[in-house]
Amino acid sequence: MKFIHLGDTHIGKVYKDETRNDDIKLAFSYFVNKAIEIKPDFIVHSGDLFNEGFPRIEDLIFVTDQLMKIKNAGIKLFAIPGSHDVGYGEENSIIDIFDKSDLLTNLNSTKYLKIEDNEIILKGEKYKNAFIAGIKGKRTRAQEDLFKKLKVEMQDAWIKIFLFHHTISELGEEFKDIDINDLPKGFDYYAAGHWHGHKDGIKYEKGIINYPGSLEYCDAFEIENYNERGFYLIDYDEEGIKNIEYINIPTKQKEIIYLNVDNLKASEIFNQIILRLNKNEGKLLIIKLEGRMNGFKSELDIERIKEICKENGYSYVNINTSKLQDSKSSEKIEIKERRIDEIEEKYLAKKGFNEKEIKIAKLLMSASEENKDSERLLDELMKEYDN
Repeated sequence: MKFIHLGDTHIGKVYKDETRNDDIKLAFSYFVNKAIEIKPDFIVHSGDLFNEGFPRIEDLIFVTDQLMKIKNAGIKLFAIPGSHDVGYGEENSIIDIFDKSDLLTNLNSTKYLKIEDNEIILKGEKYKNAFIAGIKGKRTRAQEDLFKKLKVEMQDAWIKIFLFHHTISELGEEFKDIDINDLPKGFDYYAAGHWHGHKDGIKYEKGIINYPGSLEYCDAFEIENYNERGFYLIDYDEEGIKNIEYINIPTKQKEIIYLNVDNLKASEIFNQIILRLNKNEGKLLIIKLEGRMNGFKSELDIERIKEICKENGYSYVNINTSKLQDSKSSEKIEIKERRIDEIEEKYLAKKGFNEKEIKIAKLLMSASEENKDSERLLDELMKEYDN
């Protein structure tokens, strides 16, 4: 017996550039065709099928067509709503529509969930000698309570699978939604979603936690820092998991240009970038500028650079200037503190901001410097707000 685990497909308006949104759809189409070729007994999707809780009609039609292919191939699909799949009220999800249409099984529909004596009773589904259950993701950080109240009505099976859409402490304390020990015990395979970086082999009790990552890069940070994109194929029998294989989804080639611009004029920066470009067919390009230029940022013609990049064949161009300084910042400033964050805190406090407002402001400033994706930033802001 075998099943596939994928997640974070993010169909919809991820980029302002529609070419990249089409690339994300292309990755999902490739997955569907590959899955039909593999012929697994079933598929589990660990959240964020869509990028928005209210997708565009063309994205709904695309996903409907792809899920119909899976159904017509006789492959059952189990899913949970991710943090992007839910609407603003977080109670209903676009996934419910596909559940009603029998194109997938939403493991968080009312059929599988009930509240009883301050406990959340979670049922699951027995299918092909596997017990499958899961809990949806949310846009807020108020997760610990939910998992502490969770009680799963387990069923005997060759393999027990739990789907969840949260980041755990093992990925780094700064990213965690929940502590790993808050996960329900007794499962063999924990199909995780929400983390786009692809992380596997995390041990938990007798089981294993795997994050497949997204099928395509969802922002410039991922293009620069992540490599493999894909999904898991898991073989199992009456003795449990026999083998786990990560299958790659082909993506466009990428190119990262790092350029130190100390003392360079805008025209010199422009020329150095152009000299580094190569003729190609559809590469993803990230240009990272850092240092103190001779002149002002406004003198650098970013749009013309992007045009020339496209003329050279690059399908996507991102120019990161978060670490670029100009002549304005060359004014003499008397600095007594040794750390920049201490200076920022002192300045904001002097301006009358309270402690919570200062923390939120620092998160926003660090997001610009580190090129954080919007979802990670939102999670951190919500955590600070909740506190």
